[in-house]
Amino acid sequence: VKELYLAANRIGEIESLAALPRLTLLELGSNRIRKMQNLERLTGLTELWLGRNKIEAIEGLATLTKLRRLSVQNNRLRSIQGLETCTELEELYLSFNGLTRIEGLGTLRKLKILDLGNNQLERVEGLESLAQLEDLWMNDNRCETLSALEEGLSHVKTLKTAYFEGNPCSKAGDYKAKLVEWLPQLEQLDVEEIKR
Repeated sequence: VKELYLAANRIGEIESLAALPRLTLLELGSNRIRKMQNLERLTGLTELWLGRNKIEAIEGLATLTKLRRLSVQNNRLRSIQGLETCTELEELYLSFNGLTRIEGLGTLRKLKILDLGNNQLERVEGLESLAQLEDLWMNDNRCETLSALEEGLSHVKTLKTAYFEGNPCSKAGDYKAKLVEWLPQLEQLDVEEIKR
């Protein structure tokens, strides 16, 4: 078995999956899981989907060094941590949580997609080492001013798609002009294609 889909099964706990060492994809979305556990033997895992659960912390991923896609959307996260050894991660989905800071991403140099929409973030920060980041979703957060975006975005030279709609700063008259100026490689801002 290489792929295991167990979405919407009322699962409350991740049981030991040691008997499935060749597993590459594990889908446990829409369950009742509170803790990320018993994953350490799944060293071949490249995709882990845990959206729509009750998870409060990212943990138990130290041995999952081949992980490329991780979704912990719609959970109860308050901080980003526990990803240090996930250096192959290319896509990280953390929308609809209670995140207040962008942190813990320093080792994710291969990250291309970062979804932080619908959290409680007040500024862009912690993206300095994300040299391959192409898509950043930060819609529906709490960024009040354009300066809350400027400093953090100044380090991101590869961004092609950015979503900031639903933040108070997106109502500023010079919102689009400033983001296009700061991100000359941008191809899409919110739902609008950038024409140059």
